[in-house]
Amino acid sequence: MKNFNKIILSLGSNIGDKKLNLENAIKKISGFSKINKISSIYESEPILYEKQDKFFNLILQIDYKKSAVQLLKDLKDTEKKMGRVKTTKYGPRLIDIDIVFFNNQIINSKDLVIPHYDWSNRIFVIMPLSELFQEFNIQDYKLDVQKISKVGIVNIK
Repeated sequence: MKNFNKIILSLGSNIGDKKLNLENAIKKISGFSKINKISSIYESEPILYEKQDKFFNLILQIDYKKSAVQLLKDLKDTEKKMGRVKTTKYGPRLIDIDIVFFNNQIINSKDLVIPHYDWSNRIFVIMPLSELFQEFNIQDYKLDVQKISKVGIVNIK
């Protein structure tokens, strides 16, 4: 089995036209990276701060020529240009873009943690990964994405 050696982003939205927000984010991301794969859109319940609308989520697999730190800057700039405003932690978001994996790198700084600190517990990350990849192996963390429970998430395509 090959190690996965690409960049995985997780996108989510739960304000306004959620599908359009995701589509606009993909267009903006394609301006500074090569998008290789896009999952379907999945609807998921909010976590950690539950008094908000459901999220639409998807996964992108991209190629990016610069550093992970620069990618974070580009993604935060994208969120800001789209109108994201900082509110309650884990609260409603017009757009949220997280770097889940970056070329098998492990980064643990104040501003950036890769792999994303809680990716393996987030069904809205796991389900789109299972759609795009039959097997997923990164670093020493092997995950059989096809055996993950599909309860609590809806593929809305």
